[in-house]
Amino acid sequence: MLIASLFLLWVIVILLVVAVIALARQVRLLQDRAAASPPRGRVKGAGGNAPIVSAPTLAGDMLTIGGPSADGRAMLLLFIRPGCPASRSAIRDALALTDRKKLRLLFLGEGQAEEYGDLLRQHRIRDTDIILNAQVLGDYRAGDRPSAALIDARGRLVARGVVEARAQLDALLVHIEPGEIDGEDKEGMTILS
Repeated sequence: MLIASLFLLWVIVILLVVAVIALARQVRLLQDRAAASPPRGRVKGAGGNAPIVSAPTLAGDMLTIGGPSADGRAMLLLFIRPGCPASRSAIRDALALTDRKKLRLLFLGEGQAEEYGDLLRQHRIRDTDIILNAQVLGDYRAGDRPSAALIDARGRLVARGVVEARAQLDALLVHIEPGEIDGEDKEGMTILS
């Protein structure tokens, strides 16, 4: 009886050691992911004006990002990459959650238009709604993961962050309310992760 209980005790201790090692590995993986995310510091002018960048859409039209909106709508910039499952999910969520009458959705990426062909056709994204420009990605500090930046109608950078899950996109879009669209002042910027 004593030998059986001692054996059972050692089995439990060994299982606990294995569990602690597995947990430590998962914590290390989460820390590595957090270190690889875009910088969490404020963008130059954060809480104030968004960086103003002009770039051509795939249709060839020149579009200016930042500054006061001509149509009075806020703008959601969604940074995507072709062949990325998280980007495909973020696109689906953004299209489902945004009301194009109140919020302009603009997709940004880098590379060649051919790389984005399947993505555009699958989600019915118009050529006027996508810009492939590395300078814009750099100005808004987009990382390797799908992320977004929210600019209000007055051209202020309201919030930005990673949007790999629908809940993250919901949290970002909560910063645009009817009062903001009408021009109500809101100070500061939120960085989501």
